[in-house]
Amino acid sequence: CDANSCLENKNNTSVHVFQGDAGEWSHKALKYHDNEKDSYSSDSSPWYSKQYHVLLVDPPRAGLDTKVCELAKAGNFDHLIYISCGRQALKKDLTILGDFFEVTDCVITDLFPRTDSVESLVHLKRMRRGGK
Repeated sequence: CDANSCLENKNNTSVHVFQGDAGEWSHKALKYHDNEKDSYSSDSSPWYSKQYHVLLVDPPRAGLDTKVCELAKAGNFDHLIYISCGRQALKKDLTILGDFFEVTDCVITDLFPRTDSVESLVHLKRMRRGGK
């Protein structure tokens, strides 16, 4: 089953999963929240209007879309889970997010032995609202 179906089968109402283009989602979410700053979305609201506490991203080698970085910094995310196969992009994105999030844990996995490719899994936690 997909993630949402499995969660529904376990009667879990506190976890909601969105799967799709993070750039599209972040663009719509930023636009929505700029217009609706004081509203907290209900379950009947569009998917991009919901408040999430964890953002999980797995960007292409080029790294995060600019809008995704903006959303991560401006959103209500307490945690960001970043999966990366691009070391340079990860370094760039961590620099961009560094005033808002701190790295709490990192795991490097060699999924393709005898190549220079590695997967990085980085757990970032928001330092405090508004950056340093």
